[in-house]
Amino acid sequence: MGGEFAFDDYLLERSTLLGPDGSPLGKPNAPKKQVEIVRSVSFKLNLGNYQSMDFFCSQKAQCEAIDAGQVSADLYEWCYEQVMESVRDVKAKQAKKEAQRADRSAA
Repeated sequence: MGGEFAFDDYLLERSTLLGPDGSPLGKPNAPKKQVEIVRSVSFKLNLGNYQSMDFFCSQKAQCEAIDAGQVSADLYEWCYEQVMESVRDVKAKQAKKEAQRADRSAA
């Protein structure tokens, strides 16, 4: 598998099993496997009157295979927060617009 990431190698490197002599069963001095993680989040907000707004965020990072799970979770959390911050901003602007419209109608 010249240079490709193999899940079996990942499991072997993460293994805490020890051999009869007490040494880890992993490959001695095995090079660290590098992987690329890409995570994204999308969200569709219904604005009413047949209008909607789409939000999207994507991020990628390279890391050692052993850290892939944590890096993936961190990237997802970051993307989610970025999207939801934008959604909150749009909702606040929409609420302000509706309040102004209601004030004009009441006057």
